[in-house]
Amino acid sequence: NFCCPEYLGTMLQLIQRNWNSKQQVAGQTLVKYTIQRDGRITDVQIERSSGYFALDQSAQRAVLLTGQLPPLPAQFTDPTLTVHLIFRYER
Repeated sequence: NFCCPEYLGTMLQLIQRNWNSKQQVAGQTLVKYTIQRDGRITDVQIERSSGYFALDQSAQRAVLLTGQLPPLPAQFTDPTLTVHLIFRYER
């Protein structure tokens, strides 16, 4: 129900720069984080583990390394946006 799909596209592009989907094993990790009004990423956590520590750490690190996104769009009036992002790994 987010108002601004172009913002989500930018967010995905920026995070994917810090992430590699090709790994030794396949799996998926669900990462939860909060975007502050000014674009800062906070409260990064593994919401659902892939079962592989290395995959989970890679996904979490990609979000942490991104660290800063553009400010939330003016049309989105909430002070923060909570995101649940799936990282899919393949061999």
